[in-house]
Amino acid sequence: MKRISVVAGVLMIMGCPLPAPAVDAGRLRDTNVDLTNDAYSPFDARLPALSLTDLPNDTWSYVPVPGAVCGNGSQAVIGVNPHAGASELLIIMQGGGACWNKANCIDDPEAAHINEDYTRAIFNLELGTIRMLSWDDRSAALNPFRTSTIVYVPYCTGDLHAGDAEQVYDPAMPAQITHHRGGHNIELFLDAMSSAWPGLAQIRVVGFSAGGYGTQLNWGRFADTWPSAQLSLLADCAPFVELDPTLYQEMRTRWNLYTPAGCTACATSFTAYDDFFNTAYPTSRFGLLATTRDRVLTHFFSESDMPGRVRTLLTDLNDNTTTRYFVLDTDVHVIMTAAAVVRSADGTLLLDWLLGWLNNTPVWHNTRP
Repeated sequence: MKRISVVAGVLMIMGCPLPAPAVDAGRLRDTNVDLTNDAYSPFDARLPALSLTDLPNDTWSYVPVPGAVCGNGSQAVIGVNPHAGASELLIIMQGGGACWNKANCIDDPEAAHINEDYTRAIFNLELGTIRMLSWDDRSAALNPFRTSTIVYVPYCTGDLHAGDAEQVYDPAMPAQITHHRGGHNIELFLDAMSSAWPGLAQIRVVGFSAGGYGTQLNWGRFADTWPSAQLSLLADCAPFVELDPTLYQEMRTRWNLYTPAGCTACATSFTAYDDFFNTAYPTSRFGLLATTRDRVLTHFFSESDMPGRVRTLLTDLNDNTTTRYFVLDTDVHVIMTAAAVVRSADGTLLLDWLLGWLNNTPVWHNTRP
């Protein structure tokens, strides 16, 4: 298989703008996706004790995790593709917007799956997109993840995978509770993963948009779960730019946003998270992809001076020795999908930069417009 189709495909994983293809059950069966795996019954309050070691290797299983919930209170799940004897784990964090009030959670929802059940049918559609990108192809010699266990974390809580709260946004509908339990879910997911695979050597976490923020916000949780493993994180279009203080406090309060112990500055500063984690976990590697005029973030954060905020962030990130960024002067949101063609201002091909992140080589360097 060609280098671009395999490696770029491996790294072009499920950004929120990617359309879900029309995929039928027959095609998914042809690609070795297990649609008959009902070891765990979704939406059943009496879910059995969970062990990921019971799942079949080298195929996808739809796994409801006991105690994990989506925004509407239904069962939250993960997709798991184990590999026998794997010493590396790849965790994929899905994106899909965010919400923190009645207007953007209820009236005009701007967060993926916030008011619906995350069903097997939805999982199959999203997995179909991932499958077409070939990053779980065990037969491809150039696939750097071919011997990794892979976990896909869908997004259905509207809180950047980092909340732990319940809100009633419409007083006229007190029974309509929005469960911002993304951070709570991550803890449950990590408990299940660490129980199944305790002695891993390499953990890679890749997130897109909201999933990219979840990758960073849960940095400490990933590191503490496998303290002896090399942790490498990658966030696509999820820069921790400073936010309007009123907006930031609203988001923090409505979500009960996860704050690591010791990060006192996180209470008032969004950018404090990366500063804290870079200091607390100096051996972790963190790669950031971003654009200066990101139109999606400009909308969500109501930020007219996004270029200025990004420039300030890059100056700050220059002080972090294990962080590298790849920034383009454009308004595009999620750029990894163009890895085979996009180049930075200094001529670096994004695909080569991503391979540098994987292997910690010199091509993985700071690039700015």
